[in-house]
This record gives sequence, structure tokens and C-alpha cells, in this order.
Amino acid sequence: MSGSEHPSPKAGPGARPNPQAGAEPSGPEAVADLTEATAAANACAGRSLPLHDPQDDADAARGRIAQFSPGGVRAPDGRVIWDMAQYGFLDAPCPASVHPALWRHAQLNAHHGLFEVAPGIWQARGCDYANLTVIEGATGWILVDPLMTVETSAAVLAMVNDTLGARPVSAVLVTHCHADHFAGLAGVVGEGDGVPIIVPEGFLRHAASEAIFAGTAMARRAIYQFGLGLTPGPMGTVDGGIGKAPAKGTRSFVRPTEEITATGEERVIDGVRFRFQIASGTEAPAEFTFLLPDHRVLCMAEICTRTLHNLVPPRGAQVRDPLLWARVIDEAIGLFAAEADILINCHNWPVFGQAALTEYLYEQRDIYKYLHDQTLRLANLGHTPDEIANLIAEPDWLAGRLHARGFYGSLKFNARAVYQRYFGFYDGNPAHLDPLPPVELGQHMVAALGGPDAVLEHAQAALAADQLQWAASLLNHLVFAQPDLEAARGLLAQVYRNMGARAESGIQRNIYLMGAKELVEGVQPQPGAGGPIPALAATLSLRDWLDALAVRLNPERARGVTLTLNLEVAGERAELSIARQTEFGRIGSWSDAPDATLRGSLNLLGVLTNGAASLEEAEARGLVVEGDRKALMRWLALHDRFDMWFNLVTP
Repeated sequence: MSGSEHPSPKAGPGARPNPQAGAEPSGPEAVADLTEATAAANACAGRSLPLHDPQDDADAARGRIAQFSPGGVRAPDGRVIWDMAQYGFLDAPCPASVHPALWRHAQLNAHHGLFEVAPGIWQARGCDYANLTVIEGATGWILVDPLMTVETSAAVLAMVNDTLGARPVSAVLVTHCHADHFAGLAGVVGEGDGVPIIVPEGFLRHAASEAIFAGTAMARRAIYQFGLGLTPGPMGTVDGGIGKAPAKGTRSFVRPTEEITATGEERVIDGVRFRFQIASGTEAPAEFTFLLPDHRVLCMAEICTRTLHNLVPPRGAQVRDPLLWARVIDEAIGLFAAEADILINCHNWPVFGQAALTEYLYEQRDIYKYLHDQTLRLANLGHTPDEIANLIAEPDWLAGRLHARGFYGSLKFNARAVYQRYFGFYDGNPAHLDPLPPVELGQHMVAALGGPDAVLEHAQAALAADQLQWAASLLNHLVFAQPDLEAARGLLAQVYRNMGARAESGIQRNIYLMGAKELVEGVQPQPGAGGPIPALAATLSLRDWLDALAVRLNPERARGVTLTLNLEVAGERAELSIARQTEFGRIGSWSDAPDATLRGSLNLLGVLTNGAASLEEAEARGLVVEGDRKALMRWLALHDRFDMWFNLVTP
């Protein structure tokens, strides 16, 4: 039976009508898409949590001295890439379509502008996804973490100079290797202009490798994590946990000049004393925190925020070490807590008072230690990751301490990450050793359940019984078995909207709502939504560049192909071989009988291999080609070109 022959499912008890296919629900129609059980669940959650602590309001609003001009920040093409006015709806009481704790957190995260933290220290918050910290040096501004885009970082610097008096940038610190903390570098500093750019050891390698090796798939998944295709509003995105959302502007990179290599290292930067702690391997593979002892201000980078963080983000990354994370926070307590009166993070708002920040650090430490220990306790009792995620309980103290709750990460998601770190993706059950791919599994499941109509009836019953995850599982199988079945996609979208409405985590809400949107509308590319940063790719070592290129080798095209190329880039030589459907680059090696030899910059090789320039155009720009040109063209044709706008909720 074709998809058009299936009527829309009828709403069962407690369910609401489906949205019309082809339009994202909004306003009254969107509210009607929610079940009565969702409204009741959110009302219950609101009664069980302390959502009205006046200290949070005071801390989040304290010290504001300036804001962006009305109209937001625009890209060169005129697009608005950042405008906190979009979140004005948060002034209203919490609607049934948002978890009340997330709504409260979103309201606190909506405080935006330039804030004085302490004499000589300011933070720009709510001006992009992360915070930009400004420290008054002897000769200029010391900037910490210059945001995600050139436009927002330049706008913050202009606001700082307009408000506090114009000064040059005397130094830039980047606390860790995630793009929301460095991709705005070119908005505040230029390549080779003499301004020191100070980063943790290993920063360059990790910033480039994470973004390049897995960059396309990671960027696509990040669209879901950050809700970049959603409209802000009660039925759309309300908050991203550690900020609203990344700005959709121009991402840049400027090469760092100095590294911090050891805990306890002290530096005087433009007259200001810094004492550093290496925190690499926790929230990021290269990261530091620092104390400003003369100001009694501690910056915990992204090790601590006003929410539980992710041990592995939904966008993807290498799994983080929760035991090391807890130990780094504990080390910071011993190193810094007694010398600090204010704690700032690179997201969210500060903690004021020595006693308050010490308690905060202990609680942040213990939530990561708890996750580590309880996951392994349950695993050693024989439980699988999905069982552990449903067995792990909140520690008693967590209900009263909102700063450690799951507005970003969550206990369930992080428990699975801990399991993955120690045991991998396989849970030990032989049935899961070689599972069927989604389309084949979906076809078998739909047939076993009696066909599409039967699956739709089961899913309707599950929705009516408020068994949302079971309904989502059933409908996901049906969508992968018959992706053109509008009734299945529409009902699954409704289920996802209800799941998103109940999510305490802002990014998990985004994921559900993005899934619902794409089920109804299909994949719609978003301008400025991410992807590779060319200036960062240009910093790759030749070895990493060759490894990243090899990821693109298509084994079908490479069947039976044997090739050898010599490459010379900036005086460094490498031998690249294609054999056994595998591409391998050997640094420092040089073939005596290559099929072809290429000499030029890494940038020229990049534009050639990604199709941005033909071989003739690359030669005109300085690439030197020797040997068999046909072999060279054959080598280029062996590689895939990645498009990040692939399907996620359909085959």
C-alpha cells in the first residue's frame, strides 16, 4: 500500500491531532500537538524543584554596564547572526511546552551584555554561545575566549571600547580547543600582528584534528544539538544549556603563539599575574584554567558551568574521562579556592563569594565522580548501558542544586558515555554483536508486527498510554522501512515534540524538535550553520592532512588500484601510496619511481583535492606537477566529497 493510501492516525485518549505535513507547528497549533500527559509531567516537575532562588537572579544580572545596540549583529551579507531580542518570549510564565527547570535556566541565561565581574575584569555574556572575558592590562585589553564568529567577537570588542574607553588588544588567551572559544579570533586580532595568543599545550593538534577528521558528520549532528534549524520560541529552541546557540556568522582561525604546559605555571601577561592549571583530557583534550591572584578571581574555563556537562556530546567527540574531570576540579579546590572570591566560567554566569564558590566546586566535582562510580558499579553488577541509564538515580542533593542538573548533559546520556569509555559500544549480548542496519531491521519489524497499519495502531496506543519512547521506537522502524509514509512521519514528529517538550536538557530538546522538523519538512541547509574552518584546516601538519584525505578514499573506486605519489610541502617530503583499497602517507619517505610528484603549499593541495580548483588552475597558482598527469587525475577521482546535509531521521 502506498503512503498516500494511509489516513492520518486518529488521536487516542490523551493524544492530540497531528500537525499538517509540510509546516512546522507554531502558536496554538503547536500547543495542540502536545498531549495532556506532557503538560501534567512538566507541571509536576515544576513543583519538585527550587526554581525561584533570588540569588541566581542576582548573580546572573549583577554588574551589567552595556548591551549590543538594537537590531543584533549582522554578517557582511546583511543576515542577522545574533540577536538576543529573539528570546524576549522568556519574560512570560513557563508554558506547558517547556520543562519548567529548563525555562528557568533559559531565563537566567538570557541576561546579556557587558558585565563588570570585579575591578578590572568584565565578561560579555549572551553575546554568542560562550562568554568573552576582558581583563584590563597595563597597556591594553587581555581577551579570554573570543567567541564563535568574527562578527560577534568584533562587536563585543567595539562595545568594550565604546563603554570602557578604546585600548588595543594586548593578549588573547584561549582556554581550550573548541570552536565556540576561538573561531572569532580574527575579529579581535590579526595573523602576525604581534599580539600573543596563549593556548594550552596540544591545542593546535586537537583543534584541527577533531574539526577535520570527523568534521562533516560532527557539523551535521551539531545542527541537531544546537537546534540551528529551529526558531526561538516556546515550541522551538529556548536554550542550549551553556548558552543560547552558536552565532551563524564567519568562523576564523589565527595561529597561536605560546603554550601553557604545566600546572602551577605562572606568567605576567601585560602586567597581570596568571597562575595556570592544566585540565586537558576533561571537557576538552587541551584545556587550562587559571587564577588571577591579585584580583582573587578564578576562571574554571568549561570544566565547571552552571549545568552538568556532557561526557560525550551528542554532536560526537572522543569520550571524556569523568574520573579525571572530578580530580581536576578537586585539584583546583586545593590550588585556588582559598585565594578566590569570584569564580567565572567560559559559559553561564559567575559564582560570587569564597564560601559559595568552594561549595560549588565540591558539588561540581562530585556529580562527575558519582556518574563514574555508579555507572561502573551497575556495570559490574551485570547491567548493560541502556539498563544503567534507566537505573542510575539522582543523588539526593541534586534536586536542590540547579547548577549541577542536566540542562546540557544528563545523567542518562552521560552514564552511557561512561560505559562506552570502559567497554565500547557492545554490551556483551551476542544478539547485539552484529545488529541489522536500520532499514533492514525496520522492514523485518514492520512485517513481524503485521504491516504499516498495525504498527501505526500500536504507536497510537503507545502515545495514548504516554509510552513515548516505545512509540518513537515503533515509528522509527516504520519510517526506515517506508520513509514515504506521511502518516508515520507525522506521528513520529508529534511524539518527538512531546519528548522535546519534557526534556530538561536544552540540547536534548533541540534534538527531538529538529528530528520532528526534518520528518515533516525534510533537510533544509542553514546558512552559517558550521562546517570546516579553512584557516584552521591550513594549520594541519602534513601527516594529519594526509590522514584526513585518506578518510575520503572510496574503496569501490580504489579496487585494484595501485599508485604512488611524492609530495613536497614547505620543504617536508612524504610518500603517498594507494594499495589494497587503502591510502597511506609516510612522512619523510620519497619514492624513487612515483607515478607523479606534487610540490606546493598545503592550501593548494587542499583546493585541488576538494574540487575547489582544477589541476590546471592549481598549477597556475603555483602547484608544480611532475610525472603521469593521468595517474594524478585518477588519484583525485578516488576520493569522495562530503556533504554535511545528509539524512538523520530518515534513510
